[in-house]
Amino acid sequence: MTGTSTKSTTWKMLRGAGLAIVVGLAGMTAVLGEDIPTCADGINSDDCMECNFQDENPWCGDNDDPVDQMSCTPFQYRPMSFNNIANKDGPQIDEYCSYSPDPKNSDDIWATLAYDDTLGGWDSSGSPAPWPYPGVRAWAAQFNGDCSQAGGNSDYWVFHACDGAGIQGGDCKGDIKYVERFGFTYDGDMEDAGICTPDGQGGGYDDRMYCKFVHPGTHKVYDDYKSGWTGSTNDNEDTFWAAKGLPTAEGAFASKASGGWHDDSPLMQTLSNFPEKEYGGNHPYASTGKWFSFPMYSWRAYKNGNDNNYLSYPTIAENGWKAFADNEPCGDSGCAGAPPEVDFILGGLDAKDDGTPMLVFDMWRSDADGNMVKLNDEVANGTSFVLYPVHENDGSCAPW
Repeated sequence: MTGTSTKSTTWKMLRGAGLAIVVGLAGMTAVLGEDIPTCADGINSDDCMECNFQDENPWCGDNDDPVDQMSCTPFQYRPMSFNNIANKDGPQIDEYCSYSPDPKNSDDIWATLAYDDTLGGWDSSGSPAPWPYPGVRAWAAQFNGDCSQAGGNSDYWVFHACDGAGIQGGDCKGDIKYVERFGFTYDGDMEDAGICTPDGQGGGYDDRMYCKFVHPGTHKVYDDYKSGWTGSTNDNEDTFWAAKGLPTAEGAFASKASGGWHDDSPLMQTLSNFPEKEYGGNHPYASTGKWFSFPMYSWRAYKNGNDNNYLSYPTIAENGWKAFADNEPCGDSGCAGAPPEVDFILGGLDAKDDGTPMLVFDMWRSDADGNMVKLNDEVANGTSFVLYPVHENDGSCAPW
């Protein structure tokens, strides 16, 4: 497989206490040679070949166990750049970045979203830790035990904290507080060229190429995959979009690489009066006290001509591509001003009477004309979507 033959470090080693060796700028030339790859030299680009401050052995995906590989996403290249940059002047964060031993009484919702509330797993030092390990948690809606029917689920969700998941093709950003929704798998195998819309026939009005997602650990191909981040937070007073300190979609109408979505785009025009028009200005789950929002995006690829596949494999195994969650305002040719399809999650963190965490939410999907459809009305008779944490052998059959 192109560009992947040097992966020898095991997954547990990649989650080691020191998160491997951080390669700083001073040591770059000695490690990588005189021709330092784009972005590994510390200069930002939207066509990175490798990421700055990557681990000494920045690979994951050494087995096909979907539980063990939840943090190995979206590529087998997993540089841990965010953590390593934060730690360059001394230890600041690790995979436990948002962990609380008492998550039910913590104001930090990531302590619930991305950490199991039992010590059913192990951390890198061999100590008991949240299952399956710190910094990631799967959620599902049904638990009927029939894995031929995915436990009754049409999808499952994975929330990440600081486990290194989420690095993006192009700009080497995004490897913190990533969130994914996995739908059903595709009835077929991965292909080196990717399973994508043809060039020039992508979604929207500016020719974007979208691909089926291939999981880097299991190599399963997903027909339905969306991803985004919960890292943009509301740092001021409570708003419609989020309680103070919690994730807000309002701060995410943009991409790191290209800036904000265009105010005159159909989607931004719709969003300008969405809270008042659809909800009278009141978040549907404000009563939980922990209400928030975040967007999720389609999985896109773009040909950039790089001579490796670090930031596209295994979605596209061939060299010369980048893959990323499409939060970009523009397409391959032309610029519609916003992505042609975005899922907006309006959620609240609640609990059942027995204390089991519940994630309740509405989900809206936009189209290229800026129209938004409430998916609860389409598939749940208008009721709230509800997710519960996944535990080992709980009948959810997730992750699959």
